[in-house]
Order: sequence, then C-alpha cells, then structure tokens
Amino acid sequence: MALSVVTAPAQVPLVENCFAFMFTNIGDTIARVNGMVVFPSATPATALGDSRSLSGHLMDLYKGNLNVSFLVPLGAAPALEIVQLFYVLPYKFR
Repeated sequence: MALSVVTAPAQVPLVENCFAFMFTNIGDTIARVNGMVVFPSATPATALGDSRSLSGHLMDLYKGNLNVSFLVPLGAAPALEIVQLFYVLPYKFR
C-alpha cells in the first residue's frame, strides 16, 4: 500500500504493479481526479469528503498517472488523499 496527500494540482504517478487506487477529499476544495469530481465534506475539519475507488480483475494493472486538479478559487486547505494498492511479486508483469 502506498499513501500520498496532494495539496496542489499534480500528475501523480501510479506505483509499479498497481491494481487498485482510492482517493478521498480531505480538504475544503472540490477536486478532480482524471476528470472525476470529488466533493469536500459539507463540514470541513469534522468529516471526510467524497471518496472513490477503482480496481480491476485479478492481475489487472493500472499504468500512467492520476491527474489531480482543484477548483479555482482554492479553499484554505485543498487536500486529496490517494491510496494505491499493488502486487508484491518477484517478477514484473508485461
């Protein structure tokens, strides 16, 4: 499992052998991940905002980047938590 928190627009690379990822809006600004809207909590600092997860079938892998952006104007604390799950194997998939 790999965890990262993004607080500014970025292209977040997926870890090697990534088979699933989840993202949660933990800030106060609307975020977009690869075009999907993720709303903040209606009561910031007291609850988590929207979250989404994507996963594939057995041995499916994701490649590329997660494109993260935040709606302008930014709030006081834009933040998106990203959790990536990956296979730990002695060989690489092709």
